[in-house]
Amino acid sequence: MTKGCVYYTDGRLDTSIQRPCELQLRRIAPHPIVFVKLNEVTDRCFNSHGWLAHGELFGAVKGERGPLTMFRQILVGLELLETDVAFLTEHDVLYDASHFAFTPPRADVFYYNANVWRVRASDGHVLHYPCNQVSGLCANRELLIEHYRKRVARVEAHGFSMKMGYEPGTHRRPERVDDYGCESWMSAVPNIDIRHDTNLSPSRWQKDQFRDQRYTKGWVEGDSVPGWGVTAGRFPEFLADVVRGEVVA
Repeated sequence: MTKGCVYYTDGRLDTSIQRPCELQLRRIAPHPIVFVKLNEVTDRCFNSHGWLAHGELFGAVKGERGPLTMFRQILVGLELLETDVAFLTEHDVLYDASHFAFTPPRADVFYYNANVWRVRASDGHVLHYPCNQVSGLCANRELLIEHYRKRVARVEAHGFSMKMGYEPGTHRRPERVDDYGCESWMSAVPNIDIRHDTNLSPSRWQKDQFRDQRYTKGWVEGDSVPGWGVTAGRFPEFLADVVRGEVVA
């Protein structure tokens, strides 16, 4: 199966975080990669479609930062790809190559890499609990297109509700977008979800912040990420190492 990536950003992330994440993605991710930016039209970005050499494409979406705009960005990227499988990738996640080694065994299931470790940008503190999130999602590209077309249309018509959720296939509530299910898997080395001042989703650093304690199963805190190294007390230095290519998980 051919694989590609959709990368989306709201353009607000500090470059000290975004640059290492983009460089790491370009080094280890399957190409083509579609970079979908918000409210930006440049010589590499042509009204939702465009090409760049070396297997990279650029797209643009105009709108206010929020769930609907993010869904539109994802859909634009998916429609630009021409691969069998699409990985959704975010501007504040450091991905490991083992994440992209996964191939979805079925075309009618959403797959989530639950091996993600959160790092607090302010001090490098580390937290892990297995979970499904959009930044770890991959699936058959046509399945994702079908889902996000429905999702965008519904949110345009009725607005976004947290009962709908962000993650395709993860619940059976009446507000679900479709009836496809999901499965989780664990990459050999985790991805790093960087938590900072402008994350769209809230950060939770204490168990009592979860209404359902089942979601805290496997809770681990520490000062380093397996396969990546120490981040606590030296996160700016850690990111600088990533830029120089000295941290390769």
